[in-house]
Amino acid sequence: MKLCLSALSAACALAVLAVPASAHHSFNTFYDMTRTLKIEGVVTSFRLVSPHSEMLLEVPDASGKPVTWRILARTGAVNAKREGWRPEEFVGKRVTVEGNPSRSADRRGMAAGVVTFLDGGKVVCLGGCPGGPPVE
Repeated sequence: MKLCLSALSAACALAVLAVPASAHHSFNTFYDMTRTLKIEGVVTSFRLVSPHSEMLLEVPDASGKPVTWRILARTGAVNAKREGWRPEEFVGKRVTVEGNPSRSADRRGMAAGVVTFLDGGKVVCLGGCPGGPPVE
């Protein structure tokens, strides 16, 4: 009986530990790391969340209609907070974002690299930039 309970406890512990590991992914799977795209728009949301912070950017399409792009930081929330990022410094600002586009043609998404604020030129590295925060 004790052996059965020990085996069950060990199996449960391993299952719990395996969940976070399976959630992490390679950016190469979802984003075309061989291409770089630069877009301009207004930040409507910035969330410092794990495993990767997320920014929503409203960008005008070819006809001028606003469309939302989902920008995923290549660094984690812990490093972002360590770098001093605060959502209120992003939201409402007009920026350019340079990064790697989604592999899916029907998605407006990007693995971000460099964000440049157009009202002063401040540059923030969302991961993958020389001298920027570590990529996770």
